[in-house]
Amino acid sequence: MENKKFYEFKNKAEDTLDIMVYGEIVSGGIDSKWDSTDVCFQDFKNALDNLGNAKTLNMYINSVGGSVFTTQGIVAMLQRVKDKGVTINAYLDGTCCSCSSFLPMVANNIYAYNSSILMVHKPMNIAMGNADDFQSQINVLDKIEDSVMIPLYMSKAKEGTTEQQIKDLLSAETWLNAKEMSDLFDITILEESKDLVACWSDKNLLNKYKNIPQQIKDLVQVKEIVEEPVEDKTDNVEIQNKEDLELAIAKLRIKLL
Repeated sequence: MENKKFYEFKNKAEDTLDIMVYGEIVSGGIDSKWDSTDVCFQDFKNALDNLGNAKTLNMYINSVGGSVFTTQGIVAMLQRVKDKGVTINAYLDGTCCSCSSFLPMVANNIYAYNSSILMVHKPMNIAMGNADDFQSQINVLDKIEDSVMIPLYMSKAKEGTTEQQIKDLLSAETWLNAKEMSDLFDITILEESKDLVACWSDKNLLNKYKNIPQQIKDLVQVKEIVEEPVEDKTDNVEIQNKEDLELAIAKLRIKLL
C-alpha cells in the first residue's frame, strides 16, 4: 500500500472529500506521531476544516486501531459533520481493528470487501497503583464500552443483533470476516476485490491480541521481509522476465519457512 496524503479532494466538481485512515490512531498532536501513516485528532480537524461545500465524505480505513479517546473525539467531529447534511461513506479497505472497528459506525453507509476484516474487543488500558486505582480504571473502561462503543455498534446492528451478543464478541476478541460482519451489521460487501495489505507498522502490536488470523500474521511477516535491508547483494534478483519472477517468489517462500 503506497503512502497517501491523509486527506485530499477527489474531485472538487463532485463536492467530495476523501479521508484515508491508513495507520494507527494516536493520542496527542501531529508532533506525537511515530510514523507518517499515523492519524491524530488534529489530522481530522484539519481535514474537516477543509470540507468547504463538500456534500460527501469518503473515509477509507485500514488500521490496527489505537487510542480510544482520540477515536471518540473523531467520532464526535464526524457526527457534527453528518448532522449538517454531509453524507459519510466508510470503506473498510483492509483490517479495521480495535477502535477503528467502531469508527466507521458513525457513517451513513459502510462498505467492505470480501478480504476485509473487522476486529472487536473490550477497551484496554495500562494501570498501576492500589485497588482503588485499578477499580477507577475498570470503571472508566466500562463506561467507554457501555457509553461509546456499544451505542455505535448498535447504531449499525441488523435486526436481531443484541447488545449482549456484541458484548460477548468484545469479550472474546472476535475477528470477523466479510460475511460475519455483514450478518451482524448493516455493511454492504462490494463485488470488486481488494488485496489485503498489512497496516501493522510494529509487529509488537501482534502481542496485544490473542486470536489474530494466520493471514494477518503472514502479511506482517511478508512486510518485514520486503522492508528489511538486504545485506547480501548477490541475493538481489533483477526481474526482467517470467523466470526471474518465479525465482524471486521461490526465494521469498524459502524465507517464510
